[in-house]
Amino acid sequence: MKKIVLAAAISISVLSCKQEVTFEYKYADKPATITCEGVDTKLLSEAYYAFENAIITHAKNTNRRPNVNITPEYALKNFVARSRGNIKITDYVTEESLIVFKTLKDLDIWNGPQLKNKTVVTECIGNTISNPTIKGSFNTLRSVESLSPKLMISAMVDNRAIRDQYKDKVLMTYVALDMYYSKFYNTDFSAVTFLTEQAQPTVVPALKKSPKTPQIGKALDLDVKKKAPVKHGPNDGHNH
Repeated sequence: MKKIVLAAAISISVLSCKQEVTFEYKYADKPATITCEGVDTKLLSEAYYAFENAIITHAKNTNRRPNVNITPEYALKNFVARSRGNIKITDYVTEESLIVFKTLKDLDIWNGPQLKNKTVVTECIGNTISNPTIKGSFNTLRSVESLSPKLMISAMVDNRAIRDQYKDKVLMTYVALDMYYSKFYNTDFSAVTFLTEQAQPTVVPALKKSPKTPQIGKALDLDVKKKAPVKHGPNDGHNH
């Protein structure tokens, strides 16, 4: 009996010392990205804005055109396009996004690195995507349990008649969950260098020099005033 009591005491002690993953909500003052009954709006909105911050930072760090304005829409379009290939997620992870991910896992919305087709979150997304064409594709894929980043990228990008998809925060929350955070599964972050914004070198414009006016007279030595007179000797002009 003493052994059982001791084991129970140890178990309680271990549980009480367990540290939960907590973080400060940095984007609580920003508009909610997804709102449905039964959905953790605060956490999912935080997840989206942490993702948005990461991809904007990456876009700024890799941008080689100083005249390009790195907007959220620009960074999202760039990220979605890159997600068609084998994106290296460790290039995009920030310390805050990794902390957010560890809390997101408690929502039980993934099967490993795959977003579940039927959860309150995906149902909410399917009901509130603004573009009807993308909305139809999303819900069709959900109904046949084939929701995947590859197929959703095609639905978002291939139809050139679709506009403003990158301004739809509900749809972009899906992008964050299925094309960004899902890749955190099975990824070793033990030696990762977290993404931070790098200082951009200041480009000093070169001063244009005015072309010099050609000094023809000086070049040809035609300034007769400065030319020394030639002295003639007494025998100049005579043949001996």
